[in-house]
Order: sequence, then structure tokens, then C-alpha cells
Amino acid sequence: MKELKIKMQHIPIIVAAIIASVGLAFYNNIGIMGNLILLAAVIGIIPPVLIRYFDAKKIKDVEDRLPVFLLDLSEAQRIGMTLPESLKQVSKADYGKLTPEIQKMNDQISWGITSQIAMENFAKRMKRSKLIGRVVRIINETANSGGDIARTMESTASDLATIKETEKERKSVTAQHTMVMYAIYFIFIGIVIGLSNTLIPMLNLNIEAGAAGGIMAFQDPCLGCVDSKVFYCINCSIFSVMCQMFALGGGGSCYYNALFILMAVIQGILTGLVAGQIGEGSVIAGVKHSIILTASGFGILMVVQKFVM
Repeated sequence: MKELKIKMQHIPIIVAAIIASVGLAFYNNIGIMGNLILLAAVIGIIPPVLIRYFDAKKIKDVEDRLPVFLLDLSEAQRIGMTLPESLKQVSKADYGKLTPEIQKMNDQISWGITSQIAMENFAKRMKRSKLIGRVVRIINETANSGGDIARTMESTASDLATIKETEKERKSVTAQHTMVMYAIYFIFIGIVIGLSNTLIPMLNLNIEAGAAGGIMAFQDPCLGCVDSKVFYCINCSIFSVMCQMFALGGGGSCYYNALFILMAVIQGILTGLVAGQIGEGSVIAGVKHSIILTASGFGILMVVQKFVM
């Protein structure tokens, strides 16, 4: 199953490589080639990141149900059941995402594997969770030393519940900060639209009037980069490709339209990641915010540039 999962994770990368190879075949058409390479990048990056995000979400759900599981396990032992018998009993209950893991531990014990090793295997499957690893070590060390496992589980569950409650309180407090991040981003998009409606008409007016000096001398920043191979002109080459990919116009209009879209994309990705770190304490959790913000900003600017300006 694990090998199948690894192979499934490789599929987007293989598909992306194929699409990129097809895109390179259109080297005579920059627009088509650029769009295919962009599609390849999206397919090669977004699915693996989403897989990592959903894995992290699953681990968080397992951690949330762990205190209830430990309490039920300790109660079963207090009435005289052994740890394997307790696991078999609680495996029939519903603990959400934790239920399949409990059933796996119970199956392994039924095959003759000791309860300590079954718990260690559970911690290995949840290796991205330091919390679960610590809980398993505490329980196994108590069992190996002949301590009171039921009392250890009960106190551990109480500590976990306190930690989770603190996290929920922190999340409720930081949720407003996440909304502020969203508001700042869309204010940024509004400023970008305002600049587009100001700078690009000024540029076009300047070109038509042929102004050569003063405050109205607002020209295409890439005029000096025509047929030039100097390093600082690389941005003009990038913007030229973007304009052909998304039909953003030519000349100075191309430069500023592409610049604003690239700014919106970069700002959306970074703002989303910061929002995830602030709101949920994880950069990976910010992936969903990055996708929402980036897609929204890109879509708004494309609509404005196509139908408003």
C-alpha cells in the first residue's frame, strides 16, 4: 500500500514532464510553449503539495481524537482488561480518522505482534507527528517498566486535551489575523487595478503625443532592452513571454500588465503561506490560502485587463 502511494505521488511529476516536453516542441510559438510549461509546473507542484497538506490534516485529526481514545483505553483496563483486550474493545468505536489506525494495531496484535511494537508501528505511520511519537514512547516505557498504564494514559489524555484546547483558543484568536491578511491582499489588488488604470493610459497618451521630456515623459521601460542581452533586461524577456501567453498587449502596456500579474501571484503565494503559519501554526496549512488568494488575484486582474481597461 505504501509503495502504491509513493507511485501515485510520482504520477503528477511524470505527467508534468511529458507536458513540458510537448511544450518545448512548440519553441516557434512562445505563447503555446509558455502555457504548456506553466501547466506542467502547476501539475508537477500543486498535487504533491496538496497530498502533503491532506496528510498533515489527517495527522491533525488523529491528534484531536487521541485524548478520547486514550481515556477509553484506560477505562477498559481499569475494569481488568489487558492492553491487547482493551485495543480490541475500543477498535469497535468510531474515532474518525484514528479508527483505521486503531484497527491496524488490533490486527497486528491478533497476528502475534506485541502491543508495544504495534504502538511503535502506529507512531511510524504518523512519523510527521512529534506529539503522537511522544505519547507512544510514554505508554511503552510505562509498560516496559511495569507501571500503571491506565493511570499513565489517563494523565496523558488530560494533558493532550489541555494542549488541544489551548490550540483551539489560539486559533480562534489568530483567525481574525488571517482575515486581515486576506483584506490586505485584496486591498493590494485594488491598488494594482488603480495603478493599471492610471499608468497604462498615461503611457499610451505619451506615446501618441510623442512627449520627450518633463513629467509626461512616461515610456516603455524595455525600450533600451531591445535586442540587448544584458542581465538586467531579463525581466523584459520574462514579461514578453507572459504577454504572449495571456494576450496582455504589447510595448509598455505589456510590461506593466505582466508586472502587476506577477506581483499579484507572488504576493498571493507568500500571503497565503504566512496566513497558514499565523492561523494554524503550519506553513503547509497555508497552501489552501495561497491557492485561494493567487487564483482570485490572477482571475480579477485578467478580467479587469480584458474587459475593463
